Amino acid sequence: MKKIFAVANSHIDPVWLWDKFEGIDEVINTFRSACDRLDEYPELKFAASSITFYKWVEEYDYAVFERIKAHVASGRWEITGGWLVEADCNLPLSESFYKSAEISKKYVSNRFGVETPVAYVPDCFGHAASLPTILSDTGFKYYIFVRPEVHENPDLPDDLFYWEHNGNRVLCYRLKNHYTQGFDFRRERVESEIGADDFTRRGLACYFFGMGDHGGGPTKAEIDTLQAISTQRTDLDLKFSTCLEFFQAAEKLPNIPVYSGDLHYHAVGCYSVNRNLKHAIRGAERALCYTQRVVDASHTAADLDTLWETTIFNQFHDIMPGSCSPDAARQALDEIGGVRAASAEIAYSAIKHVSNGIPVACRQGEFRIFNSLPYNVTGPFEIESFLYFRPGAPFKDSSGREIAIQEVAPSVHCANHRWLFTDTIPAGTMNRYYFDSDDAPGFRQEGQPVYTDGNEIATARFEIASPGSIRETSPGTGLLKSPLTLGIIRDSSDTWSHGIRGYGKAEEYFSEVASTVHRGPIASHLLSRCEFGKSSAELMFTSYEDMPYVDLEIKVRWVEERSILKLLIEPDCSLQSLLVQGPGAAIEKRTDGAEEPLHGWMLAGELGILQDGAFAFDRDGGIIRITLIRSNLYGFHDPWIVDDRGPKQHTDIGEHRFRLRFIRREGLVTADMDRMFAEFVEPFHVTRSNS
Repeated sequence: MKKIFAVANSHIDPVWLWDKFEGIDEVINTFRSACDRLDEYPELKFAASSITFYKWVEEYDYAVFERIKAHVASGRWEITGGWLVEADCNLPLSESFYKSAEISKKYVSNRFGVETPVAYVPDCFGHAASLPTILSDTGFKYYIFVRPEVHENPDLPDDLFYWEHNGNRVLCYRLKNHYTQGFDFRRERVESEIGADDFTRRGLACYFFGMGDHGGGPTKAEIDTLQAISTQRTDLDLKFSTCLEFFQAAEKLPNIPVYSGDLHYHAVGCYSVNRNLKHAIRGAERALCYTQRVVDASHTAADLDTLWETTIFNQFHDIMPGSCSPDAARQALDEIGGVRAASAEIAYSAIKHVSNGIPVACRQGEFRIFNSLPYNVTGPFEIESFLYFRPGAPFKDSSGREIAIQEVAPSVHCANHRWLFTDTIPAGTMNRYYFDSDDAPGFRQEGQPVYTDGNEIATARFEIASPGSIRETSPGTGLLKSPLTLGIIRDSSDTWSHGIRGYGKAEEYFSEVASTVHRGPIASHLLSRCEFGKSSAELMFTSYEDMPYVDLEIKVRWVEERSILKLLIEPDCSLQSLLVQGPGAAIEKRTDGAEEPLHGWMLAGELGILQDGAFAFDRDGGIIRITLIRSNLYGFHDPWIVDDRGPKQHTDIGEHRFRLRFIRREGLVTADMDRMFAEFVEPFHVTRSNS
């Protein structure tokens, strides 16, 4: 007899084509309806995820919350997915996953006295290969998902399998028949699905039912239909169940296969569309990590959990992936802006606490830079100021040691000046610098650096020529096999890019229209200006005399509708395998032409690439193509038709900025890349103190 575990559930998108406040209403309405069904059908059980939902119900409708508590206590309401929301499972940092589990499990234990071993993300658009380690570390044993479906990843060995990473594993189940059955719950369709040999070939299967997306929960018609099937079909043992009950039975089966790697490819466009929202959320994550480090160093108390909750909520799989409405995206940006502002205030307070414990050693006033990382950092630093200096005065550290500086372009064309210098800041230490005006050769006006026409620069380590050729000075080998290129792909897919794995080759390119250079004793800069149609780009290359890398800043003014901008990089090495930073671990990528999610770095042989601002890439033969911008329409879902004559709201039109760093070194490993990337994104904020 085939055993069917029928799980009543309601996957709810708190934000999608609606904003958060409408989502709160639907969560409360759905949970109230689920309580009603449980009261009416004593044999029914119900499962629901997202701990934020329970917090909302507790705050806005405590009577419903009390009913939920009673059903949880009776074992008929299962709290699944012990995260704050069903987050995107590719793009968030590992710190977000760990913090989400920490906050959620504490809340569930305090309010309900239960544990949540079942991770539940049926609507997510893909799952990073490193997640089994994070899940195991945070107490999860089981994982429910829907996507990728069979046609999107035929390599999966079964719907039931162990998903493994670095010796850690969780038991996974892919819901073959989706997580919601919609309005078409005809008995003949249900019987056809649950009776299919490929569905129950192991002798048991899990069948989800209930309305979803915009709330709803199990309907009376669904419950009555399943009860009738259970009574009348003698070949099926169908019972209302929980996810945990299914997994406890399934894990006893013999010969469960094992799989390692990403669970892709569904909705690959969501790795890159609505980039400003992704970049804001990533900025909030990094700001909170940085703030925690400086708070720890200053020994001051600060509870960042509320800010983490706001950040993690906006990692929901229809917000951070960029598939929400324009109003919802604006609401998310407002919330994330608040997180970044609040964390900046806390961080500044902590840094000042450290600074106030260090006396000022000079009368002119000091610039102070704090290194929050747990290791020494040697690198270029920059200081910009309106005050605290006399032109021509030597630049010194707190010991009186003079440090060479180079004036570079300031952020404003007014009275500010900006200087570049290299130094080492020890771990957890605040270095202090000042301009010794007593040593100044006399007060004089100092001009800002001047860029002159030119198309190449050379330092002790690198030679760079416009529009994007980078070579090592000695032994004269090519860091890159060909110049960097900005390529354009016209994109006819929907917001999610349903039904495709990649975007094909670029057929149009930006062209350089001018280049200028600025050479100095510490660093030289090459600025390449490019155009395509009405869009423009500036590529600023920086090569340092003492640093083993080249920096690149890209500023794009983008007006191309439904198009993709990729940065084409051809390393001077083989790309048979490519290591890419993922959530908490490096992930090996072997695909060719398929779009992949991207975190902070990638390693191809001896070439390391650090980047800040992009979230996707692909590999076209020997060329890495980083997806900088993907402009599409907000919430356009194929097969809905776009009326070309009517108004449309496009994503990602406007100005975008990116930073990259290229480093070539023999023996580069994951730990090197993690450390270099942490240095690359460390803010190294400057504070000012005087006597």
